[in-house]
Amino acid sequence: MKKNVFILIILFTTGFSAFHSQNINNSDLSLSDFPQEKIFVHFNSSFLISGENLFYKIYCLNTSSNKLSDLSKIAYVELINSDKNTVLKHKILLKSGLGKGDFFINTSIPSGNYKLIAYTQWMRNGGENTFFQNDVTIINPFRTNKKLTVKISEHKESIKNKNDSIKRNDNIKISKKSIKNDFIEVRTNKQNFLKREKVFLTIKGLKGELSYGNYSISVKRIDSVYAPYMHNSSSFTNKIQLSKITKDSILFLPELRGELLTGRVYFKDSNIPESNIKVGLSIPGDEYVFKIVTTNKSGMFYFNVDEEYKYSNAIVQIIHPKRADYKIELYNYKSPNFDGVIFNDFELTPGLNNLILQKSISNQIENAYHSIKNDSIIPVKSKPLFYKSKEIKYFLNDYTRFKTLKKTITEVIDAAYIVQKNDEYTFHIKFYNQITKSDLLPLVLIDGIPIQNHNDIIDYDAKNIKSINLVRSRYNYGGQFFMGIISIETIEGDYKHSSTDSYIKYFELEKPQVNKNYFKQVYDNNVDSKRIPDFRTQLFWFPNFKFNTDEIQLYFYTSDYIGEYEICIEGFTDNGNPVSSRKIISLKNSF
Repeated sequence: MKKNVFILIILFTTGFSAFHSQNINNSDLSLSDFPQEKIFVHFNSSFLISGENLFYKIYCLNTSSNKLSDLSKIAYVELINSDKNTVLKHKILLKSGLGKGDFFINTSIPSGNYKLIAYTQWMRNGGENTFFQNDVTIINPFRTNKKLTVKISEHKESIKNKNDSIKRNDNIKISKKSIKNDFIEVRTNKQNFLKREKVFLTIKGLKGELSYGNYSISVKRIDSVYAPYMHNSSSFTNKIQLSKITKDSILFLPELRGELLTGRVYFKDSNIPESNIKVGLSIPGDEYVFKIVTTNKSGMFYFNVDEEYKYSNAIVQIIHPKRADYKIELYNYKSPNFDGVIFNDFELTPGLNNLILQKSISNQIENAYHSIKNDSIIPVKSKPLFYKSKEIKYFLNDYTRFKTLKKTITEVIDAAYIVQKNDEYTFHIKFYNQITKSDLLPLVLIDGIPIQNHNDIIDYDAKNIKSINLVRSRYNYGGQFFMGIISIETIEGDYKHSSTDSYIKYFELEKPQVNKNYFKQVYDNNVDSKRIPDFRTQLFWFPNFKFNTDEIQLYFYTSDYIGEYEICIEGFTDNGNPVSSRKIISLKNSF
């Protein structure tokens, strides 16, 4: 594994790029020479009505061991329509191979057949047949779709059988008793439940520590419809098919440490790539991200963004005294070509209208109370700024306020000063023990945006500034030396850089999905909640279930929507064994 990762790092540093590969040598190698990945997605339903959520959990696995992969840190999940166009897309942070998210199926999405697809950038080198793919059918009762590809079945019988089983989307009759597997046992305190009743769910390990692993749990109402087949972890066979390639034909780098942003620096006049040029990336804001990298011999630069960030606006600029002589080209990853994706037909029974009406009404009721039953966002855990341990902080509210930044530096910041030569101003820092002078300037930042021409901010309105932070020593960051740091934080964290030169590029980042704690209905001693309608069809969604004990008991509450519900547990043991378990419970008006 270490050898393979080392080879990948060599590819990184020798001119290999996502769009302009450099020829290392002519020898062939197989993708099997590198650690490979596959993705399994556990999601809650393959049949959805407008107003519902498609919840999903990602398991990124090493193809050799079937254990969770620690290679890629980003996964991509897309919902594409039968025209092969992306309808919804998420970028998901992977932590030790695991990630989660959800799509809200809004009324702008027409009825039809869709594909849920998941992949990493590294998987794209093996082609689309290595991606996770699963059919999904969406019914939108609020919108007419002339291109509707859903076929209406001539069969009039309901899929609900009269015997003690349900015919499911995998055409297997599933008993109302738990489906057994070798690793965990799933039990509930009883089989039949009333409305708003507490359900105790017990998971017991059958093989001691060999049962320990990462799982996800979904409890959802079973619809009377032949829904598209859903992969489960036990039957999952979406394995990478290796192909013989040359080193310079690998098109996509693995995102080893976070989001990978790439580009190239050219001489503006000759379009010749330039090496050894410093490039800075800024994601501005009150908790900004700032990085510096150096172009390689092919003029390529690579930013690994391993921090979580709050805002999507970003800036890339050349850090160089003669920056106006250069220009930047950014390479943005685009969605894969889905031309080879095959859509299966899906048949709806003529009696489906009643089900659609019932579900549509329940969804509208639930969405009307969304503000009460909403998920909670887990705040972004920002990393300390790179200079934090050495800074001196001036909060301007602690001092007399002056009109401009120039006046503020002069009157308030005793550890900094301004030099004027003709019409050019430069900021400088007073070092504690400065013996020799240097032509280098300090790194000047506003909300994480480097300011190379200090004239741009000399008259900046100081009423917008919250604090000015100084590092009073020579500082090496990203291989670039600076005579200290002056970091200015505005009150709103919204400084706008206005330069339109070729050495600077503004772009919008596709932010990874925020981390959530999903809503869980509780009725214990809660008088207010008893007055609120409860037409949940998704009773429980628990994507981060880490099983590391002999037995654990969880709970959830039923809703007012009677019917049969499937408890579905998917995942993998720590040794890479797939685990899939099902149990059916009934929600009745009375016994």
